[in-house]
Amino acid sequence: MAKANYIRHPNPMHRGNPLVEGLGFPLSKKQIHSQCGIPFVGGLDLSDVPEDLHGYYTRSSILNLLSMHVVQDEMVEIYEAIRLGIEVSYLGRNPLNDNWQGILAAIEADKDKPLQSINIKRLNLLENSYTFLITGLSGRGKSSMVKQALNQIEQVIEHTTYPMPDGTQQSCCLTQVTYLYVEHHDRVGQKAFLKAILGEIDALTGEKYSYVNRQASVYELIQIVRKAVIKHHIGTMVIDEAQNFALSPKDLKIGPNEKTSMRFVEELVNTLGVSTIFVGTFGALELFAKEMTITRRTLRAGSLMLACCDVESGFWKNLSYALFNSVRFVAPRDSDDALRYKLHALTAGIPAIAVSLVQAVLRFLSYFEASKQTLTVSVLDHVFVKQFAPLSGPIAALHHGGYREYEDLKPMRLLEMINPKDSKDDQGKLKVLEDTARELQESYEREKAKLLTGTVQLKPNKAPRTAHEVDATKESSALSPDNFLSMLGED
Repeated sequence: MAKANYIRHPNPMHRGNPLVEGLGFPLSKKQIHSQCGIPFVGGLDLSDVPEDLHGYYTRSSILNLLSMHVVQDEMVEIYEAIRLGIEVSYLGRNPLNDNWQGILAAIEADKDKPLQSINIKRLNLLENSYTFLITGLSGRGKSSMVKQALNQIEQVIEHTTYPMPDGTQQSCCLTQVTYLYVEHHDRVGQKAFLKAILGEIDALTGEKYSYVNRQASVYELIQIVRKAVIKHHIGTMVIDEAQNFALSPKDLKIGPNEKTSMRFVEELVNTLGVSTIFVGTFGALELFAKEMTITRRTLRAGSLMLACCDVESGFWKNLSYALFNSVRFVAPRDSDDALRYKLHALTAGIPAIAVSLVQAVLRFLSYFEASKQTLTVSVLDHVFVKQFAPLSGPIAALHHGGYREYEDLKPMRLLEMINPKDSKDDQGKLKVLEDTARELQESYEREKAKLLTGTVQLKPNKAPRTAHEVDATKESSALSPDNFLSMLGED
């Protein structure tokens, strides 16, 4: 728990609201990069260790790679999306104004018909809610980036007095929960989802909502969750594993066995002005694509879709350098650039696979005597074939666009790159490498034509053909004047 750090908010819409001004200033881009990175913990001291155990403790040190965190290029955008979501949600909930408690009265009035929310909707808080979708490949680092961003924001803030513009102090005794983080697993029902929210609130506030209301119905739990959200001044709800939501039904129903949909979440908290950040794999795209209305209403603030990392991106260069230089063997090795390109080709630019592969390679080399611990592209190849063979199929599909072959990749057929690079421009930007690295680069450039990298977007929809339309382009070309005369024997 932290004390409120009040500022004078530059935006007049937020000025005078302690819930927003108590957050203090956001982090700058430079601060985000410096504070979100977690370096590799090395410094292995083998001075008091018997020589025949050096390999064991070297392998123990290599496991530290799992805790390392290199800041991705999209980290700033994710942090700002969450921070802005928190601020926006407080537009209609200023604790210094008595009318904010009218929300609790509206919740009570709607307890019999919680999804119609007639009284709540009259308050027009929905327009204050901010909803953002973060999707990407499994292993791309979405959840990791979100958690790192949340770590930079005080989750529980204590308010006592608020400095007024005239210099006086106004009593403002409250505890503010800026965000909740909830994981949505296995398409759970509405009751389980509501109890998960209450459990998270209990852990932060010391309340016992989940236990006291363990026998409550879904109708009662909706009312309890809504009141708790307002009472504890919750700004944003971050929901991970969004691909596990059920499809939004035409007629939203309430019941212990009813699956949770994004539309249910919208009716639950967005009507209160609470922002939501959805995080999930590309599978979440299919949920949104089913209904234009729910997509339009849910994604008010847009989305961030993350495909494979670009081999020339700053993040991939930094990650590769950190991985390959975490443990330095004395034997000669290939250049960092050669290893970087090979690592990208084997993993399709997915950070989680890259970390696992390098860790496995370093552990593999640690079993050899010092003179044979050579870190090369061939070793990367060898370990990948031996230990990561089941991933070769999906990675090949990422390289060549065969998304339909794998269930997790099917939604990627809806995507295209934003400002895709021209291959000739790519060649002009690549560094001159050693002979072996140059050959690897040329091979990589030939194979990466269909690899989606960086930030992507949905392809524009094309108007469907009717049953009476046919494509007569080929036939029309055959009947051009020149072709027609040639058929008549004319020159």
